[in-house]
Amino acid sequence: MLTREENELLCRVGAEAPMGKMLRRYWIPALMSSELESGGAPKRVRLLGEDLVAFRDGAGRAGILDENCPHRGSSLVLARNEDCGLRCLYHGWKIDVAGNVLETPAEPEESTFKERVRAIAYPAREWGGFVWTYMGPPGLEPPELDFPWTRLPEDHSVVIKVRTECNWVQALEGVIDSAHGNYLHSNLLKPASGLSATVLREDGRLDRPSDDGAPTIEAENTPYGFRYAAIRKPIVDPETNKYVRVTLFIAPIYALFPGAKGMTNMQIFVPLDDEHTMHYFVKTSLEGPLDERTREIHMKRAGTRMRIDIDAEYRKVRSAENNWMQDREAMKRGESFSGIFGVTTEDIAMQESMGPIYDRTKEHLGTSDVAVIRMRRLMLDAVRRFRDNGDPPLGLAERVDYAALRADERIVARDTVWQSVVA
Repeated sequence: MLTREENELLCRVGAEAPMGKMLRRYWIPALMSSELESGGAPKRVRLLGEDLVAFRDGAGRAGILDENCPHRGSSLVLARNEDCGLRCLYHGWKIDVAGNVLETPAEPEESTFKERVRAIAYPAREWGGFVWTYMGPPGLEPPELDFPWTRLPEDHSVVIKVRTECNWVQALEGVIDSAHGNYLHSNLLKPASGLSATVLREDGRLDRPSDDGAPTIEAENTPYGFRYAAIRKPIVDPETNKYVRVTLFIAPIYALFPGAKGMTNMQIFVPLDDEHTMHYFVKTSLEGPLDERTREIHMKRAGTRMRIDIDAEYRKVRSAENNWMQDREAMKRGESFSGIFGVTTEDIAMQESMGPIYDRTKEHLGTSDVAVIRMRRLMLDAVRRFRDNGDPPLGLAERVDYAALRADERIVARDTVWQSVVA
């Protein structure tokens, strides 16, 4: 458990909070590239407690600006998208993707006022189907996060996006907690013999070669964060073999973990502010493009189908207000362990049910929480060093080859070191 001071240090992401200052030193996904149309409507984006606007100009360039016009503060979400910039509706000021004020038509023709004013603009770059932004001090931008899936064509991935009504840390903790899958997701994850790894069935079910609900967790630190193994007894030959799943925590908001055979998974937890998070789940085929039927299976299984499970702003139909539409009758009939539809919705319901920011002085951690404890300690140590000594944020002190990072699972002999499961 954490002290109240540690909990505040870990969770708060505003511009003046130490964690907020540190997170601004990383590239952060602002939204998906597909959400911006060239010359189309600007999109409202909230990141790290700041209200921003994202748009794509007539030349196809993406921009991230402060939502408020630098003139009198009117929202640029309402602005006209004209050729090379946004034109504020109030007095016609026109601003480009770099924050330059191009026109101030209400000023005298000879005025040079526009040359002395700039809008707040953050760098915007696109790779892997996302628009990424850097909100830290200019000139200190780190290298791009060249994850394995960002190198593949976009038709190899399906991206789940859903807004979560809680702090980013408790959302992130769910994906580095291997033990909960045997319980919360027991309708999806089914033990099956004769397998060497997880298999995706036609009905969207995932079969795994173990029914062990009490994994042993072993972890080691890395330059990017840490990696850990959840080690379980397999159904077949448990006396001589073990089932190992290796997951990576990649600072500050990423987790890479094995998917079904031929797939890899990354979850991303973008802090919108202290009490809200945008959850991205990138599921990628390493073997070829995903067809529409497979995409639909993934979206339905997650409970994140657009305009069915979530609205146009990625807000859930199932929420705390309706108790996540939990079906108690289905639970009584034995049809559902949780009564909640969608594996991602199950996760989010647990995280949101803790409240906007959980008071971690109340918790009682066990052996299944080894990875959660390690993440907290790494991030707290990193933010203290950053705050007190100006040390580089976790993962930025040395160049990391993100393209080489892998998560994997395998059945191996009991005396095999778990690190050999992944390169």
